[in-house]
This record gives sequence, structure tokens and C-alpha cells, in this order.
Amino acid sequence: WGRALLRVPLLYKVLVANSLIVVSGAIFGTLVTAETIRLSPDNPYTSLVVIFALIGVGLSVAVNLIVLRAAFRPVATLSHTVDEVRQGNLGARAVHGLISDPDIDRLSDTINNMLDGLERYRGQVQLLSSQVITAQEEERKRVARELHDQTAQSLTSILVTLRLMENLNNLTEIKEQVTQLREMTVQAIDEVRKLAMDLRPSTLDHLGLKAAVEWYARGYSELTGAEVQFEATCLEERLPAPVEIVIYRIVQEAFTNITKHANANRLSVRLERQPDSVSVIIVDNGIGFDVEETLKSGDKGGLGLFGMQERLALVRGSLQIHSKQGQGTSIEVRIPLDEMTVVAAHG
Repeated sequence: WGRALLRVPLLYKVLVANSLIVVSGAIFGTLVTAETIRLSPDNPYTSLVVIFALIGVGLSVAVNLIVLRAAFRPVATLSHTVDEVRQGNLGARAVHGLISDPDIDRLSDTINNMLDGLERYRGQVQLLSSQVITAQEEERKRVARELHDQTAQSLTSILVTLRLMENLNNLTEIKEQVTQLREMTVQAIDEVRKLAMDLRPSTLDHLGLKAAVEWYARGYSELTGAEVQFEATCLEERLPAPVEIVIYRIVQEAFTNITKHANANRLSVRLERQPDSVSVIIVDNGIGFDVEETLKSGDKGGLGLFGMQERLALVRGSLQIHSKQGQGTSIEVRIPLDEMTVVAAHG
């Protein structure tokens, strides 16, 4: 009971304390006054009134000071916690005191939950940044390897053929070598073009989102053997460039996650433009996963989804993920189409 009384709201603590002072003063003052009148009925009582008034005011101030200092101690703790966070200590947390107020405790819990979420978000950002750097380095290695193993070899073969041609006198042999040179040059050009398309598809810049996603889906199907259904509605007109690149990268990330984690053999991609927004729905028949647990875990799958959310934040888009174990996954993206979206994306 004592612990429960200490945690009653601050208003009632002050009310009870002042009520006790008033009641105690009334009873004590009445008893002393009655006894004084009985012993000295002819004496003036002005001094007695002044003494009682001073004692009452002093007790009231002292009790209120004690109660309020104890009750407002959590507020000082909150202020200290906020100062610690402002200085960069995200591990600081507000604690409940023995004498506290339920409303202040709820505020402390809210601040602690916000700090916990902020710390998780900061950790996800750090992991995502690390993954981005790693992915960039891996992409550089892949490009360097392909340039060395394919393009460089093709150019070396062209160079060797040209040197051989220097010693040829027969016109027929020269024509044969020129034909080989033409074929090797075309091969080198195709290799460079493929490398450039992997880095950023020119289809997206020249023909728009619909053609780029359809091209990517077709290539994915040929590479993995999975069945990919593609559908686009009301995308005859081009979307703002920032929106197109965000959607294209999200489709890439979704397909990458499906390849790594879903074990799916059938996918569908639907793009649809409404008057004030564009939506993307990607569905697979894979093994599914626990969405909330994956987002909290910080593994590569969760970072992929977190990366999608970060991209969508640039264009004020929203992401909804529906998945159950053994029942596949559905990813729904919606991006508003207005001036603010374009400005935010460029910013």
C-alpha cells in the first residue's frame, strides 16, 4: 500500500498534503485555543493567532516543498536525459523514481521508446551504409573483372590481329583478317554495351520506366528460369525522372531479395498509374518470411527492405509488405505524383 500511495498522481499528493496540514492545524489550533481560554479567560489572544498563522504557513510551505521536490525529481531526470541525448549519448534513458507521477512515468516510457527506436534506426543506417559501400566495391570488382577478362582480351586480340596484318601481302588474307577484326570489334562493343546496361540501363533514360522494367524482368527470367509476368497500366506518359529511378531500383532490390531468400519460381510485377500517384505490386510464390522480425533483425534481407524504405522516403512514397511462411510475399509501393515529390527527390 505504501508503494502504491507514493505513485499516486502529483495533484492528489499535493491535495492530500495540504488537506492534512489544514485538518491538523484546525484540530491542534482548536484544542490549544480551548485550553488557553479555559486557563486564562481574560487574556487577549492576538499573539496566539499570529503564532498559529505563522506555524500553519511554515508547515504548509515545508510540506509542499518536500512533496513537490520529490514528485518533480523525474522531471529533472528527463531533462538530464534529453541533455545527454543532445550531446550525442543515445544510450541515455529516463528512469522511474520511487516517488513519481504516472503521467511523468508514461512520458519517460515514451521518450525511452523513441530513443530505442532511434538507436535501432541508427544501427540500421550504419549497417545499410556498410552494405552500400561493400556493394559498391563488389560492383567495381565485377566491372574490373569483366573489363579485364572480356573487353581487354577482345582488344588484345584486335591488337594482335593488326600486328599480323602488317606482314601480310596477300589481299585475300588481308580481307579475311579484316573480317575477323570486324567481328571482334562488334564483340567488344557488345561487351561494353552490356556492362553499361548493367550499371544503368539506357532504356530507362530513353524509353521510360515501363520499357526498362519489362526489359529487366525478361532478362531476369532468362537468367534464373523463373516465370515472370509483367503488366503496366496507364504508363504511356513518362513519369518524373526521380520517381522512375526509385521504382526501377526498388524492383531490382525486390528481385535480388527474391533470388537470395525466397526460392520462388513464379513472380509478377504490376505497374499502375493513377491520377495522383503511381503504384508497384511485386508478388512471388516463395517461402515467405516474418516481416516484422526481418526488419528488426538487421540481416541482409532486412537491410534490403530498409533500403527500399529509404529510397521511398526521398519521394514521399509508402511501402507495404505482406508475407507468411510458405505463402509467398507481396510488396506494394505507392508514390504520390505532385510537385513536392519531384522537389523532394531532387533535394
